[in-house]
Amino acid sequence: MDSVHYRIELSDISAHQLSIQLTFMPSSTSHELSLPAWIPGSYMIRNFARHIMQISARDADGALDLTQLDKQRWQLSCRNQAVTVSYLIYANDMSVRAAYLDDEVAILNPACLCLAVSDQTSLPQQLELIRPGFRVTENWRVATALPRSSGTAMQDFGLYQAANYSQLIDSPLLLGHFTLQQFAVDGVPHYLVVSGQNHYDSARLLADTEQLCLAQRAVFGGLPDDLSHYWFLLWITENGYGGLEHQDSTLLLCSRHDLPAPQLKAPDEAYQTLLGLISHEYFHTWWVKRLKPAPFHAYQLAQEQYTPQLWLYEGFTSYFDDLALVKSGRISQSAYLTALEQLVTRVTRNPSDSRQSLADSSFNAWTKYYLQDENAPNSIVSYYAKGALVALAVEAELQAAGTNLSAFCRDFYQQYLATGTADQSFCQALAAQGFTALANQVTDWVNRAQPLPLAESFAKLGLTLSWRSPQHFDDTHGNNEQAAPASLGCSLKAQNGGLTVQQLYLDSAAHQAGLMAGDQLLALAGYKVTEKSLPQLLKRLPYGSVQPLTIFRKDRLLTLSLTLQAAKAQVAMLSVADQSTVASWLAQAT
Repeated sequence: MDSVHYRIELSDISAHQLSIQLTFMPSSTSHELSLPAWIPGSYMIRNFARHIMQISARDADGALDLTQLDKQRWQLSCRNQAVTVSYLIYANDMSVRAAYLDDEVAILNPACLCLAVSDQTSLPQQLELIRPGFRVTENWRVATALPRSSGTAMQDFGLYQAANYSQLIDSPLLLGHFTLQQFAVDGVPHYLVVSGQNHYDSARLLADTEQLCLAQRAVFGGLPDDLSHYWFLLWITENGYGGLEHQDSTLLLCSRHDLPAPQLKAPDEAYQTLLGLISHEYFHTWWVKRLKPAPFHAYQLAQEQYTPQLWLYEGFTSYFDDLALVKSGRISQSAYLTALEQLVTRVTRNPSDSRQSLADSSFNAWTKYYLQDENAPNSIVSYYAKGALVALAVEAELQAAGTNLSAFCRDFYQQYLATGTADQSFCQALAAQGFTALANQVTDWVNRAQPLPLAESFAKLGLTLSWRSPQHFDDTHGNNEQAAPASLGCSLKAQNGGLTVQQLYLDSAAHQAGLMAGDQLLALAGYKVTEKSLPQLLKRLPYGSVQPLTIFRKDRLLTLSLTLQAAKAQVAMLSVADQSTVASWLAQAT
């Protein structure tokens, strides 16, 4: 046996259980079996092995000793004959990172299912999918970029084979009822899979996805040489959201209401969000799956791998995802500027903008960005969002110099393919092309916790950035001439008949009054506080007045003194100062 074989059976749909058999020929008297602790592209320890419910091993002569070494590793004693390891997995994680099974769909990420066999990860890895015999799974099909073995028809259960373990765990599978459409980019087939039965404009989704792929291809001047096919696997739920990039595919999770409604004219907010997600993950085909931080050239999936560069890989992708929407004509210039207003507001209104650097945010993603709590706005910068604004600032400088970020990233990508890169290579490449001052500026932007010079950047792109006060906590974009109400400076959630403080901004009125996350607001200025009454009270009570604020803190009734403050001007507004400059920047890709 010159391969490792996995047999996966959907054993109990109601209990979300998968039965897996791992078979291989040992090459020594013992082998270590292990599951990854995380999946590439999602920088948090997931501890996938916790979903193994039972495990045992045997060969033709009987049971074999299998000793657990830690949370994700087992030591297997072997004889000189084929080994079968049987184990049961609980699959009820509704995310793009793990495994899920119900009567509508099965989502299989081999990274959380397939135990690696030490010294055999470079061998071919076979994945055998057993057709389930349940009534609800009748006519189920299989969608995956994983290569089929001879004898297995496209979309059918049967045998699939990866060249090695790395390819296996980078190939998610979607099983169930789905629609399948196809288009080609440079002759390379691209498959668009949408799970379940949905009412949407499938022709529009296909056409829009194709145009986004063409726009991202234009950034790099062509598809990767090793890309022979690509799969968009859209897992449709009632309210999900997420995406994860893979070498030849992406697994996307979205709400069925994100799909384009028939007769939809311009994309609504939900559909625009879905298009941005599709665009984001496809950009990763080049920018993360081929070009990646130096430490990731050999993934070590048993523990964290640190890099200060996620701002470059995720942040720049976040810039190019929405940019492709406007360059491909999927959304208007106005819609794109609205998205930029929201992005700027989300980053700059948080105290964390001056408290955590992008390099630190990247490095500590494992324990901070992916594990956010109520203090996140005060302590954690998004390397996605602020990284996108760094990309925009670099774009502004390059546009002013007569070039653009797409051209620079294309050259940078090609240089990487030819020579490989170190972690500081982006700024080195800027300097090498004569942009030494910009390289130094980027280094400063990334390594210091400080606001970015966004007004200057937007001016170079033909836009004027101004600010207004928010009308409510989630107010993030657009012009509004109404007088702003007083601001508490905290996010609230309707709960138990009142409003509960979720997140508290440092130095806000709420913070200065002594409010804490978890406090329940009961009354302000002697009037009952409700989701409806609080905005009205904040409009009518005068700035600077000190008002009694009655709260429950756990089981204690307290009254605090709240000094009402005008809301700070933190909502970004963009207006066009030079349409020709804007049009040049946002010109459709050709």
